Amino acid sequence: MRCPRRSVQAPTGHVLLHRLCLVLLLAATLAALPILTSPDLQAQSFSLEQVLSAGFPTEVVVSSDGTRIAWLFDEEGRRNVWLATGPGTDWKQVIRLTAYQEDDGQELSGLRFTPDGTRLVYRRGSSRNQDGAFANPLSLPQGVTRDLWLVGVDGSEPIRLAGDVDPVMSPTDARLVWSSGETVWLLELDGPGGDVPPPRPFFQVRTGAEELRWSPDGTRLALSSNRDGRSILGLFDLRDGSLRWLTNGADRDFLPRWSPDGSRIAFIRQPAGWQGFAVCLVDAAGGGEKELWRSPDEEAGAYPGTIDGSYDLMYGENQLIFPGGWSGWNHLYALPEMGGVPRDLTPGEGIVENAVLSPQGDAVYVSTNISGIDHRQLARIRLRDGEIQWVERGAAIAWAPVPAARFGTGGRTPGLDLVAYIRSTATEPARVCLRDVTYPEGRVRTTALSEVRILSPLPDGFPRDRLVTPEAVVFPAPDGTPIHGQLFLPAQRRRRERQPAVIFMHGGSRRQMLLGWHNRGYYHNAYAFNQYLAACGYVVLSVNYRSGIGYGTAFREPPDYGWQGASEYQDIVAAGRWLQERPEVDPERIGLWGGSYGGYLTALGLARDSDLFKAGVDFHGVHDWSEQLAWWAGGQVPGPTEAARDSIARVAFQASPVAAIDSWRSPVLVIHADDDRNVPFGATIDLVARLRRKGDVPVHELYFPDDVHGFLLHRNWLEAYRTAADFLDRYLKEARGG
Repeated sequence: MRCPRRSVQAPTGHVLLHRLCLVLLLAATLAALPILTSPDLQAQSFSLEQVLSAGFPTEVVVSSDGTRIAWLFDEEGRRNVWLATGPGTDWKQVIRLTAYQEDDGQELSGLRFTPDGTRLVYRRGSSRNQDGAFANPLSLPQGVTRDLWLVGVDGSEPIRLAGDVDPVMSPTDARLVWSSGETVWLLELDGPGGDVPPPRPFFQVRTGAEELRWSPDGTRLALSSNRDGRSILGLFDLRDGSLRWLTNGADRDFLPRWSPDGSRIAFIRQPAGWQGFAVCLVDAAGGGEKELWRSPDEEAGAYPGTIDGSYDLMYGENQLIFPGGWSGWNHLYALPEMGGVPRDLTPGEGIVENAVLSPQGDAVYVSTNISGIDHRQLARIRLRDGEIQWVERGAAIAWAPVPAARFGTGGRTPGLDLVAYIRSTATEPARVCLRDVTYPEGRVRTTALSEVRILSPLPDGFPRDRLVTPEAVVFPAPDGTPIHGQLFLPAQRRRRERQPAVIFMHGGSRRQMLLGWHNRGYYHNAYAFNQYLAACGYVVLSVNYRSGIGYGTAFREPPDYGWQGASEYQDIVAAGRWLQERPEVDPERIGLWGGSYGGYLTALGLARDSDLFKAGVDFHGVHDWSEQLAWWAGGQVPGPTEAARDSIARVAFQASPVAAIDSWRSPVLVIHADDDRNVPFGATIDLVARLRRKGDVPVHELYFPDDVHGFLLHRNWLEAYRTAADFLDRYLKEARGG
């Protein structure tokens, strides 16, 4: 069975007659076969263009008065700012605010409302590579830039504000600050006569200022400054132009966070000589720091930062909220601002991936898998008593919550709490949603919440009704570790018919694939391709191998994984053996595909176990860990001595696909973009050269000039997946009469 890849010319008359005969013959043959295992699921093929047409939203933001929601939306490479207007739950007006209509690879990021909610700032363009160049996937001779832009909610033409900067917006008025080198710059959006004046130097800090943070009243800026192995906190006062240091020790002090009244600053300290971290508080007026609590002096007590998501220290209503992993899971903890023992806000077996405070500071919203390990639930946790209100629970995947300000004036519903977030399911891709999460009479709502309001509908032609729902499966690795995966079975298959199978391995490796459309754009696309392969008759198994997130610290940090020994590879072999025992699978037609770390495991499988894995698609994989370690470190494998560096390099090489090149026999398709900032393009060139010299491995290649690791051009995703599907058909179907 071949699924549609691209449009073709209409057949001529004699071709139509020939095809009619084939159709009649096929119909007679099918009539004699057993019935479908899933008669209610009528197999209707769909194109790659259709399944990749849904787009992907990011960076949802809400205006300070809660009446406007904006987000960035990538529609088949056309990246724009979108806006929905309230108030209340009646959000009728949803518009595309900008008009970028080309698949040009220019990313949007850094979306923020001005305090009055009438304008939005955003950046357009990519980050720089190691040579300082912006990504230019269209290879435009004039080059590209990355700039800061301003657009009004009235849809007026965007205005360029500055170049490649990452600004922080004042909470009180339309002022932006950012750091560049040793200078902090100021941009005031409301200049004389309504014009926006150019940015101007504001103040200087030797060694530079980081983590700029406005005070609640907009009169001061907290900052951190790295100083030769330590970092200290400072405060710049806009009223008198003074800069003074709040901390001044041998430790690393970071993440300054203002108290709601602006009198204190909380921060995280990594004490010198201590593996753990401390939660500290300093008086903003006259210094006087205080350590509130210190984590265990062991590896498990280290500050986890954003290893599992996008949150950090927060200053709530008389409490400090921060992540910790000493329980074996990344959880969220609350500590009274006067000190004490941290309280686990998210007990259970699961991680917290996103977290954000409510505007009032009295609750925290979290995206977690504590209530269902292969999904993402959304909960609101009230800080004063820890009561949990589940906003999304069950088969949905919900993430990136952004609570709106509580309505209480202007005739709006008093006490109304809304939260915007992004949501998907097994058959519905990522959409921006809105929900009422009001606590009735101060208690957790026990009845059903308000219905989810979808602010970004699916495009016409998206094949939602033709997608399959993957099954959660668990199988043992050779050492007994349970390995989770998602199994995609073709909707139309016949009893006793064995299908080719493909194993998908994610990158990262700090990732977890879920039972639905993923919450990262790269894997949102990968999920679409797995659905497409299932529609084309493949059994697809997506494997959450160890060293990924979602199943606890011990699973995430196994002994001897990656360059230290590739211990996680046993999980991929186990997946292959498990598939061989499935009645739907032809044990002689199992292939691999994956990107980045998944590309590494693809190449490792083909090199070590060509008898098991008959073909593989390797997207920008790591092929020699010793070279990768040196690339990350700027040219040399890290280590204290030459002997240590040599030892590390030997171990890393043996954990690499190139170490088993002599036993590699299975065909491979390598796909890579040559402005990759994650894995050097040379990793693929080296592998291809080795396989060419070997001479007995079919090597197929697809390269994209000037694109990056996660392709910026939608057309490149289409070409990559189309080529991958053709390759798998050739070696797992056609070569064996499939």
